[in-house]
Amino acid sequence: MEKPADQSLASYLASLAAPTPAPGGGSAAAVATGMAAALVEMVAGLSLSKQPDGGDAALQQGARDRAAAARMTLLQYADDDAAAYSGFIEALRLPKNTNEEREARTVAISAAAVRAAEVPLQTLQVATAIANDAAALTDRSLASAASDLEVARRFARAAGRSAAENVEANLPYIEESETRAQLAQRTIAALADLDRAAPPSA
Repeated sequence: MEKPADQSLASYLASLAAPTPAPGGGSAAAVATGMAAALVEMVAGLSLSKQPDGGDAALQQGARDRAAAARMTLLQYADDDAAAYSGFIEALRLPKNTNEEREARTVAISAAAVRAAEVPLQTLQVATAIANDAAALTDRSLASAASDLEVARRFARAAGRSAAENVEANLPYIEESETRAQLAQRTIAALADLDRAAPPSA
């Protein structure tokens, strides 16, 4: 499958719509978070172009730089998520006719589930960072772009919570209880941070 970074929007959406397991919700969450990052980058850039030496220029510059980096990272996460889920599906399809095969299959499924949980957790963490920057820029950036900033916060919240769904969906398949607990705890912590940056009412 062609990487999201190399696809047109129409091509990516066609891949998402295709009757195949991947790309799926985790990849879509990464792309949606990328849109939130792009909007933060745009608002910060517009604000800097209007007042390059303004009192909030350093804040805007930092937000713009972080959003630009996140935008590219999230396209990679979209691809990583599709690959991770494909790996999980492959593990599920392993033979299970003997005890040895069943044991090997269980190990493979658990390892694939860890990877399939780690990628959307990374997306959630980036979504939280983007929401924080969007919140920090509120009332400290170009007033005419305030609605774009609000859209960024809403996208980051929805995409982050969607990514969390994909983490949680993989946890039951992870055999190691400590790994499972750590991933769950990190997800809960990131969601709490996301809710502070982009409250449910936002």
